[in-house]
Amino acid sequence: EILQLCDNRCVLFDNKTKDTAKRTEQVGKLLSLVNSVIVQNGGQPYTDEIFAELKKGATKLRDQQVEVDSLKGYSRREISELKEQMKKSYDDQLKRTTEMFEYKLKETTTRLEQQLAEEQATRLKAEQAAQSAQTKSNDEIGKLKKETAELREQPKNGWCAIL
Repeated sequence: EILQLCDNRCVLFDNKTKDTAKRTEQVGKLLSLVNSVIVQNGGQPYTDEIFAELKKGATKLRDQQVEVDSLKGYSRREISELKEQMKKSYDDQLKRTTEMFEYKLKETTTRLEQQLAEEQATRLKAEQAAQSAQTKSNDEIGKLKKETAELREQPKNGWCAIL
């Protein structure tokens, strides 16, 4: 039921894996899913905080509208001032919500970019270590081949290998 409410979106993580490629793939899948949610929500990610903020704003607007409707005996100027105050309150609420969206998005993006950079640095370090080990192994193999060839040549030169 929960998956259906979330449009069957889910991401599974193997937190115990040491494989950097698998971790990078998992982060990529998460970023892809976050981007698809952002696209579906008109460029903004959805959070419980946002919902609570919007609900609070809607309640405040409804209360102000009831207050304006109850002002039948007031002058047009007073009603106009109250409506202007209501509009300003709505605009402020919208601005705060937008800023919160942008902050959360920037924070999440920065954190994920930093994590990706760390994983790439770790992968690069592992690749360099593997390359170094491969070079060392190749040098050792070359040295052993040379020694083997020299030992095979000794009997041909009249030297006895067994003493």
